[in-house]
Amino acid sequence: MPGTEDREFIREKIVDKAATPRHRIMKIVRLLVTAIVFGLVASLFFVLGKKYLEPHFLPEETTPSETINIGRDDMDSSELDPEASMEGIGSEETTGNDDPAHVDETDGESAGTAENAEETMEDPEVLLEQQIQEAADKAVEEALLSQEEYLALGWYRQINSLVKEIRTGLVTINSMTQDKDWFNNPISNEDQSAGAIIYTTDAEVLILVNHPSVAEAESITVTFFNGKTLEARIKKADAITGIAIVSVSKAAIPDFVLRNIRTLSLGNSYQVEVGTPVLAAGCPVGYTGSVSLGMIALAQTGTVGTDTAFQLLYPDMHIAPGGTGFLFNTDGEIVGILSGKYGDEATGLATAIGISSLKGIVEKLSSGIDAAYLGIQGQNATADVAAAYGIPTGIYVTKVIVDSPAYLAGIKAGDVIRSAEQTELPTMYQLQTFLENYSTSDVIKLKVYRGGQEEYVEMEFAVTLGSR
Repeated sequence: MPGTEDREFIREKIVDKAATPRHRIMKIVRLLVTAIVFGLVASLFFVLGKKYLEPHFLPEETTPSETINIGRDDMDSSELDPEASMEGIGSEETTGNDDPAHVDETDGESAGTAENAEETMEDPEVLLEQQIQEAADKAVEEALLSQEEYLALGWYRQINSLVKEIRTGLVTINSMTQDKDWFNNPISNEDQSAGAIIYTTDAEVLILVNHPSVAEAESITVTFFNGKTLEARIKKADAITGIAIVSVSKAAIPDFVLRNIRTLSLGNSYQVEVGTPVLAAGCPVGYTGSVSLGMIALAQTGTVGTDTAFQLLYPDMHIAPGGTGFLFNTDGEIVGILSGKYGDEATGLATAIGISSLKGIVEKLSSGIDAAYLGIQGQNATADVAAAYGIPTGIYVTKVIVDSPAYLAGIKAGDVIRSAEQTELPTMYQLQTFLENYSTSDVIKLKVYRGGQEEYVEMEFAVTLGSR
């Protein structure tokens, strides 16, 4: 049309309306509702699909189909009865001639021999038989070793037989860790330590190991006695005692290996005395499969740790720095775990933690349960100590671990713990035994005496136990 270009200014152009506050609020609400719905759907999908998808994306973990029960050893069984130990001393008859009524048995035997000789002279057949027997006895005597050599050889034969017996229950733990060099290049480190098969369930084989050797491992493998290597995982660990339980899926172990492995028994270390012969096996001299032989040079009970009272055994044998393994008695039972954590640098003696003081913790770790954690170190305030220092009897707290359950509950160094849940706790050993009956997150009530200006005041603390 003519003149249209002149009316260009009157054309309308529709644009978006300016957003009002109400529109902005509605957009935010729609966004929040969409996010909530998406979150609910994702959570529902995760819950319903976890059991189907987890086996394909996560490593298989096995759980025992039965609760692990390990018997406890009574510490009192290690105390010798002085009367029993002295029994028989001085009761044997002397063989000297100081007693006028003493009869010289040798003279009697000589007289009897002379009489027999006269009789045998009368019978040539008896004489011939006697000569043959004497010749045979002489030949045997010349062929045999001396008594000392024979006994020594017998002892080493017993040790050799013992090594062959326990070796199928020992394994090598291979721990792989990742690190970086000066140029930030990734490097892999592999550490080897000894493990002992202590339990076999329907689903897994449980192996006792020294925790520091596997604590930082990113992957773990277990090599059995015949060289078969399989993947493994840490089931539970205890940083205080330094032990852990490593699990291998039973389904992954070939039948020819499973048929020949041996479950090693946990013995009673409270019966181990100074002078008891022991065998260290596993990796005691720094090489897998190595052994070392000796005897117990020193045995101590009541060595204080956090929440624990260990028994320490000191064998007089060569153990390499960082050597791992187990102490066995002559019955092939584990009586100690080699540990460098409590070594005695002054004496240079090797150190092992007595297995009896660890059985409660081993039982929990084997069952997949964390050991309960209070977080105190203390000394036994016996009646004599209490009278000497003017303090109540119980456990005198020497240290409270920072951020531990005891610390958070308000217990302080210098307090005296008298009881827990109305159970008297006169020693650290009783405290350890008490905690073995509780689990993490359990709340216990402690009766504590705290020193005031003039006297000790009774207080009560509710402590929520942690895991260690």
